[in-house]
Amino acid sequence: MRQARLAHRVAALLPVLGFPTRASAQTAGGDASTVTPSAADWGGAAALVAVAVVMLLAIVVGVKLYDAKRKREGDALMVQARISDALLRDFVTFPITAVASGSAWRRSPVVLTIRGSVPTPEQREAVMRLVGQELSRHHPGVRAEDRLVVDPLVGKERARTLLR
Repeated sequence: MRQARLAHRVAALLPVLGFPTRASAQTAGGDASTVTPSAADWGGAAALVAVAVVMLLAIVVGVKLYDAKRKREGDALMVQARISDALLRDFVTFPITAVASGSAWRRSPVVLTIRGSVPTPEQREAVMRLVGQELSRHHPGVRAEDRLVVDPLVGKERARTLLR
């Protein structure tokens, strides 16, 4: 369907492309073989080269920005995996998740949001202390954001399920 529409549009342009846009008069005589290039011919070639260079630069800049964004996302996922492993190792009974997010700009820090529920404020401090230690040891430029909720029923539900 899409190819058919494209073919119809190209077919509509063929008569326009078939006629020359600039015609020169032919003269009889010996001077017809000497043609001097005009300034307009050089200007058109220079404009074509300039457009090609600008398009090439735009493509290079786009690829560099995409690569930087992809690298930044990979770094954020690496931080998220490391902290999630540490939380799972030490606080397996609590529903806690770590989500890393960041901007594509290199100067803005990656923000690691810690979400979930813990039964006591002491447990909340222990979780954030562990996160701070892991970040300072492996990723000092990452900022941790505390979104933990203290819910006294969290540990009891899990303990009741394990006792059965």
